[in-house]
Amino acid sequence: MKNNINLMFVRFYRKSSKYDLELNADLKEIIIGLMLGDLFAEKRNPNSNTRLQFKQSIKNKVYIEHLYSIFKDYCNSEPKITTSIDKRPGKKDLNISIKFWTQSLPCFNQFRELFYDELGIKYIPSNLDEIITPRSLAYWAMDDGYKSGKGFYFCTESYTLEDNIKLSQILKNRFNLECGIHKHTNGHRLYVFSSSKDILLELIKPYLIEHFYYKFDLN
Repeated sequence: MKNNINLMFVRFYRKSSKYDLELNADLKEIIIGLMLGDLFAEKRNPNSNTRLQFKQSIKNKVYIEHLYSIFKDYCNSEPKITTSIDKRPGKKDLNISIKFWTQSLPCFNQFRELFYDELGIKYIPSNLDEIITPRSLAYWAMDDGYKSGKGFYFCTESYTLEDNIKLSQILKNRFNLECGIHKHTNGHRLYVFSSSKDILLELIKPYLIEHFYYKFDLN
């Protein structure tokens, strides 16, 4: 009985200590960049705190392990590999992913409020130009960007055309990046012109992990 009480106390202590965790400036900048990409901020019910889901294809296992090393203090379990079948018409591919969740914590609520509307749909916050940094830009590029010819795409088709226009203006005003908006099958994607790709690389190179050097033709 005594051992059970001690175990309950340990579990409570761990939960309460994480509940009061805060985020330093670097982590906030990283989350902002990831939120522009594939990061999912979930509230399981209206009164709960927010948890973050980090998920990538298994080919980016190194990247997920990098992110986990940064956020492990906010998690209860290590990354897990999952499989699923692509159920789209004409597709039967086996998708292998790796992901991890943080705990549901108050420190993540601000990002849910910043990037989601009342219906749970992602959008670009009005003050993004004030909070995005080169570090944010780097994690956005690693998370959801790819090279195309001599330019660089951000996969922004989940955002509206208006939000893509807003992003283009922010990148121009904040970082002097010249961007276009290209129509794609599922919406629009933001394209950094070749004339600005070197500027983009100079901004984000200090934060790139080696796994993604290929996106900028780096050795």
